[in-house]
Amino acid sequence: MPISEKFIPIQIDQERCMHCERCVKACRQNAIYFKNGIRLVDYEKCKACLGCVQVCPRNVIVVTSVTKGQVLNVKIEHEKCDMCLKCISEDGAFCPNELFFFDDVRKGDEIAKGIRFKFSEISKCQGCLKCELSCPQNAIKPIVFEG
Repeated sequence: MPISEKFIPIQIDQERCMHCERCVKACRQNAIYFKNGIRLVDYEKCKACLGCVQVCPRNVIVVTSVTKGQVLNVKIEHEKCDMCLKCISEDGAFCPNELFFFDDVRKGDEIAKGIRFKFSEISKCQGCLKCELSCPQNAIKPIVFEG
């Protein structure tokens, strides 16, 4: 049986989202919501009007298509992260495609140094979930399309 691709109107870069709520207000279908600090999309409700894309001040919402089991994004819970830096090692043991990097992140109301995921390179993610399994603080949460 071939793997079928499904058009999913949007994906949200969790690391760059500043939680301004503009996309929530722009969504007439109430398809965008928060769960455990993660911005999510109810794809059953989303009608692909792309109002959220148009109002996002940081351009963190992108149009995409996915297959079942594909990683849509990776959320890093910065409050849990102890900066062990295992995720940015260059040996590929943590992430075969080196999709994590050290940069400024939002921790509560402050900006501090932390780990970020290269959302712009999400297509390189193989869905191995090695990052989630290897993080000693359980701070990395891949968001997988269940379809």
